[in-house]
Amino acid sequence: MAADLAAFEARIRDSISADGAPLATAMGDLFSAGGKRLRPALVLLAGRLGRLTEGHVHAAMAVELTHAATLVHDDVIDRSPIRRGRPTVAASLGDAPAILVADYYFAKAYQEAARSDDPAVVGAIASAVMTICRGELAQDRARYDYRPSLDDYRARIEAKTAALLAASVWVGGRLAGLSEGSQESLRNYGLELGLAFQIADDVLDYTSESGELGKPVGHDLLEGHATLPLLLAGLPAELPSGQPLTAARVAEVVAEVRASKGPERALEEARRHAEAAGGLLVGVPEGPARESLAALTHYVVERRL
Repeated sequence: MAADLAAFEARIRDSISADGAPLATAMGDLFSAGGKRLRPALVLLAGRLGRLTEGHVHAAMAVELTHAATLVHDDVIDRSPIRRGRPTVAASLGDAPAILVADYYFAKAYQEAARSDDPAVVGAIASAVMTICRGELAQDRARYDYRPSLDDYRARIEAKTAALLAASVWVGGRLAGLSEGSQESLRNYGLELGLAFQIADDVLDYTSESGELGKPVGHDLLEGHATLPLLLAGLPAELPSGQPLTAARVAEVVAEVRASKGPERALEEARRHAEAAGGLLVGVPEGPARESLAALTHYVVERRL
């Protein structure tokens, strides 16, 4: 995928640059900070399962712009000063301009989706964004609930991450002319891959160092969000429900979680979802693209930042 992704990267950077300041400055800085480009890779890999077209490039741009816009909104909601080791758009411009920047790129994402010449692509991305918004509202209502049920946690990460990954790979398969059965297999693959990806991300929030994360360790807990490593840590002390934790207390809890079996057990759960994702690929055409999709199921769990 190196050549496909390099061409994609050039296209999306040129497109953002053409927007001019302050839009291009703000979003260009976010893109310059890096990112895995997992969502466009899924669109393009699914395209390689069948017939890769220009529509795939537009769809890949649409999903990555959507993802970037959600990050800008997330940072406003969470009042985050740092993203990928750099000041967030909100920290640089202020909350109101950041919201407008994100809204602009949501609109641009839908424009790119429309250029794929398949209305279902627009519908799939719009549906994923609506799911993300519902998930954000649910997460906000659950802020400072440090003992959510495992079902609630799964629903949150499915909305937060897995929905857009599922849409990305489904769109790629549809534009490639795959059968409806293969498209559905890809959609379910994307859901399982997204669950594995987010659980592994939540583990890294406890086990990595600040320099690797590009944000404080235990950031989610500091924002009042309990994730799977904490839920599986079996800590004896109950955290005060409904109350924010101090940075000092968060540091203590992070140390306790690191010393527990929580991260290891959470990674085991991530591996189960990754294995389920790999099993779903029997429903799609064989070849190098399918092998790459299978390899991604290992990458999302074992990767470092």
